[in-house]
Amino acid sequence: MNEDIKKKWLTRDRVTRAMTVDGLFRAAVIHNPNTVRTAQEKHNLDAVSSIVLARALTGASLMASFLNGEERVVVHGTGDGVISTVYAEAMQVGETRGYVTINPQPAEGRNSPLGEGLLKIQRVLYGNYEPVTGIVELRRGDVTSDLGYYLTQSEQIPSAFVIDLDYDENDMIRQSVGLLVQAMPGARPEDIFKVYDTIDYLERLTEFADKGYSPEEMLRQIMPTEITVMSTSPVDYFCRCSHDRFKSLLLTLGLEEITGMEAEGQNELVCQYCSNRYYLTPEDFTELKEKLLVKRN
Repeated sequence: MNEDIKKKWLTRDRVTRAMTVDGLFRAAVIHNPNTVRTAQEKHNLDAVSSIVLARALTGASLMASFLNGEERVVVHGTGDGVISTVYAEAMQVGETRGYVTINPQPAEGRNSPLGEGLLKIQRVLYGNYEPVTGIVELRRGDVTSDLGYYLTQSEQIPSAFVIDLDYDENDMIRQSVGLLVQAMPGARPEDIFKVYDTIDYLERLTEFADKGYSPEEMLRQIMPTEITVMSTSPVDYFCRCSHDRFKSLLLTLGLEEITGMEAEGQNELVCQYCSNRYYLTPEDFTELKEKLLVKRN
């Protein structure tokens, strides 16, 4: 491996998944500053909004790391705080995307960005006709605590979630690291408490990253017992939207809606996941109307 390729690999966002050699715990660490900063830039987010989205993207990627291929995890939080919605999805192959929406009338007296509301987690798995879905009330409305609460309460898996972010002087995300540890069948309460105690006394995860630790090295430092690394995968902010995909979605509208859009000059389409803009040409409108006429007949 030449030095340029090696340097690019070492600085690329990635997630590492491992098992303890005794089989009692599985764990994953993600280092994804580029991914979450890209999300912040694409959506032009302030510090609070970027924290919420970054935590959701990081949590989704950590949970997806235990899946296969293009199986994916969706994290969807809704609340009455300053952030009304956070949505993040991640595939095991490393693609992740998401968005937040601002609440125009947040409830008063809320101490967290999402406030009071619900957290829905979906797993889209091979061989399952419907997504596997679980819903819990928001515990703190900060995403990180809520994800750990969901795994422990809804899926009955003792879990520890840690997501750590750092910002530069311009409130742009500078560093992002996440950790997920889950107990496996056979883990005793004393084993679980030992891991929890270790995590409670950790230095900040971003400090590991600032020292140049890779996700694998972080896992070996964090876990109180020896681990076996199962996989390391790249992570990117990636959206599969395209001009053609948008046109296909528009075919779900009626002919009258498309005709009205054309008459009113509504030719701009904006992806909510990545803020990319697409523009419909007169030829696009003609094609859409022709296809809808064929469907009608």
